[in-house]
Amino acid sequence: MAKKATITRIRTLYAIFIGVIALCIALFFLNVFTSADPIEVANIGESRSDYGMLITDLQSGPELYRQNFDVDGLPEGLSANAKISRYDIGIIADDMDDLPTGKAAWCMWLQIICVLAGTAMTVLVVMALISFYICTRRGKIFPKKNITWLTWAGVLMIFMSLGMDIGTYLERSIAFDLLQHSQWVPAAKVSIHITRILFGLTIIFMAEIFKIGREIQEEQELTI
Repeated sequence: MAKKATITRIRTLYAIFIGVIALCIALFFLNVFTSADPIEVANIGESRSDYGMLITDLQSGPELYRQNFDVDGLPEGLSANAKISRYDIGIIADDMDDLPTGKAAWCMWLQIICVLAGTAMTVLVVMALISFYICTRRGKIFPKKNITWLTWAGVLMIFMSLGMDIGTYLERSIAFDLLQHSQWVPAAKVSIHITRILFGLTIIFMAEIFKIGREIQEEQELTI
């Protein structure tokens, strides 16, 4: 009876997990289809030049952030001003040599590697969840392959996070080099997403706990 109740709880948790993943995927594609980036890319494509790049989510530099912009079109009796903290920019070039293609290539490769690492991490987590469910029904809670898969998933999470942070810094560096003498000069600083790294370390920590549990389970089986 207790085993049946445990299986029911696991199924419930898995259903919630699948629902959360489905929601995240839906929100991701909704954000892609409703974002302004495709419009900016289309504007670059309609320009007379064959070369251009789009850099998104730039942090405004101190000079730009200090500027106040009046907001028009408010109801009578109201006034407002705005500051620019983040912005996207499309850069057009008459010649390919005018663009920093070296850094741009590194950004592209980092993005590809991060996507592959994220895909591999997701596959490992899903495999571990499926294996955990199957092994629980068989009475084995801490299979060795699950521990290995979770450990690698945590390592890939940390690797992906650092790769994304480096790629973001390279994009900011490209924008800074191109715009440093303009009024739209961005801030070029390294941002480390501690949350993603802590999440990866948490997965590794959980794998170590499962490893200890497996060793205790093996000792009990040998004692019996």
